[in-house]
Amino acid sequence: MQKNIIIKGAREGNLQNINVEMPHEKLVVLTGLSGSGKITLTMDLLFLECQRRYLEALGMVGIKKPDVDSVQNIAPAILISQTTANKNPRSTVGTVTGIYTDLRQIYEKLHVRVCPHCGGTVSAAECREEAEEIDGEFSVYMICSLCGHRMRKLIGGWFSFNTREGACGTCQGMGKCWRSTRKRSLMNRCHLKTERCTAGKVLTGNT
Repeated sequence: MQKNIIIKGAREGNLQNINVEMPHEKLVVLTGLSGSGKITLTMDLLFLECQRRYLEALGMVGIKKPDVDSVQNIAPAILISQTTANKNPRSTVGTVTGIYTDLRQIYEKLHVRVCPHCGGTVSAAECREEAEEIDGEFSVYMICSLCGHRMRKLIGGWFSFNTREGACGTCQGMGKCWRSTRKRSLMNRCHLKTERCTAGKVLTGNT
């Protein structure tokens, strides 16, 4: 269990030298009157301090520090603003924040799979690779270190529900399937059944 986030002597904006302690791995809600400092504490102080330390760890210097005595036990953070509006049905927290792209790159570089020929473990980070040009396009292959079997490497697109390679064949990456269950005339209200595709199972419910 991680230690709590501890903020001491916060004076950013209209904060009056306050001390705050918040737990990790919990949903924390800040309430108060307009102008009481909720956004100042969370966005202008805590989030910016998380970003400042992250960027300084990457070698960037000269980033302004919030007006606070100390902030302890924090990690790199992402910010989802309440003003962010995206009605695309394929949008998720990962796509809105951009972290989905980073995850796909990690899966591409570090994924582990089973060789379909010998059943051995093949690690993308350690196996030998070969590139082959077919019809002007390059394809990358992974080589099993146990039996030498060659297989297509899983690239970032295979880990995306927005691509043909990575999308579910049933719902096409939408997460839901709509099917008409009763034939009625166009003048009558159509009755539809919603099927939510999840983890290879289909859950049904009427709407």
